[in-house]
Amino acid sequence: MRNMNMTGREIHRAHDDLGVVQVFDDGDMRYLTFGTDHQQSCALKSDPAYLSYDYTRAMLLPLLFEDNPRKGLILGLGAGSLATCLNRHCRQLKLTAVELRQTVIDAAYQYFQLPTGKKLNVVAANAADYLREHEPANFNVIFSDIYGPDGVDDLQLQERFIDQCLHSLTAKGWLVLNCWKNHRNDSEILQLLRDRFAYVGECNTQAGNWVILACRQAPRAGQNQLRERAKAWSQKLGFPLPLSRLQDKTRP
Repeated sequence: MRNMNMTGREIHRAHDDLGVVQVFDDGDMRYLTFGTDHQQSCALKSDPAYLSYDYTRAMLLPLLFEDNPRKGLILGLGAGSLATCLNRHCRQLKLTAVELRQTVIDAAYQYFQLPTGKKLNVVAANAADYLREHEPANFNVIFSDIYGPDGVDDLQLQERFIDQCLHSLTAKGWLVLNCWKNHRNDSEILQLLRDRFAYVGECNTQAGNWVILACRQAPRAGQNQLRERAKAWSQKLGFPLPLSRLQDKTRP
C-alpha cells in the first residue's frame, strides 16, 4: 500500500459490505484503491507481470533461496500483480490466491489482466478460515499481503495466524509478511517469528513497507551465491530484487 495523490480517471467503482473498490487509469498504469488516497495495487498496462512497487519485489526474495518452489499461497490478492508475476516467471509453481472480497477478485480479472489457467486458483475466502480448513505442510511459500482501507489487517500480526501459516508450510517453507513502517519497532512480532522459524529477515522500502521473511530451515546459500542468483533473477524479471536491503534478524 502506498500514499498517493490520485491521478488518472476512475474507470470502475463497486461496493460491497466492506466498502468501495475503485480502479483508476492514467494511460500507462492502472491503480486499485479502497476509497482512500492509498494505492492498494497497481499494474503496468503493457506488462502486468512487471512489479512497480519495491515491496512486491522484496516479497520475491525467497526465490533466491528456494530454487524451485512447487506450491505457493497468496493471502490478499489486490490487483493480482504478485500472482501475475509469479505465474509468468515460475513455470512449475502452482499458486492459490485467497481474497476476502469477490469485488476485488472481479476487478483483478476485468481490469488488471489477472491470468486464468490451471497454475493459478483464486478463492474468495477469509485467509484464517482457509488456512484452518486445508491440509498441513502443503506450501513451499506463503505470501501474506492482507490490507484494508485503513492499512495492514491486524490478522496477519497475530500469534494464531503465524501458527496457522507455520502449520501450512513444508519443512523448508517460507513465510513472507508485508507490514507497514509503524510496526518496525514492535519487537513482539519479530520474537513470535524467531520462536518458530530458523531464519528471520527484513527488508525496508523507501515507501514505508516493512517486509518480513521467515524460513523454517536456516538458508544455506552464501552471499556470493545469492548475489549471482539475484542478478540472474533480475535479468529474467526485468527489474532488480533488493537483496542488498535484506537484513538478518534471526537474533535480537
